[in-house]
Amino acid sequence: MTIKKLFVYINLILFLNLFSTTHIYAHEGAKGIVKERMIKFKTSKKLMKKINKGLQNQNFKVIERSAEAILIWSKEMSKYFPEGSNNSPSEASSDIWNDPEGFKKAINNFQLASLELITQSKTNDMDQTISAFRSLAGTCKGCHQKFRN
Repeated sequence: MTIKKLFVYINLILFLNLFSTTHIYAHEGAKGIVKERMIKFKTSKKLMKKINKGLQNQNFKVIERSAEAILIWSKEMSKYFPEGSNNSPSEASSDIWNDPEGFKKAINNFQLASLELITQSKTNDMDQTISAFRSLAGTCKGCHQKFRN
């Protein structure tokens, strides 16, 4: 394994740990759209882990299929954030509704990054696919920093 790939894998593991710092009982007490949203994000986290495993195994089909599922989520995500759906146990920041254009832009960046990962996974170019995955992961991190409590 090259040093570059090892560095990328370490960064990906650190990024995925960001997702795992959520509370174990985050879904406890969640109802309705908030619970559905939390389930969708949990699924997205699993897909990101699956992509990471696909990168380790150079399984471009797994990467592509997982990125396609993330793309679907990116296209429907905004409807899971109706006004007033940031009450506990939701971790959604009020910035979602205070800055709707910024939130739309973050979702659009997520969508574009998932499209790019799909495109790159079809080339079977490991370096480009890793780069696209890192970009996708960056959109998750950026959105969480701004729009998640």
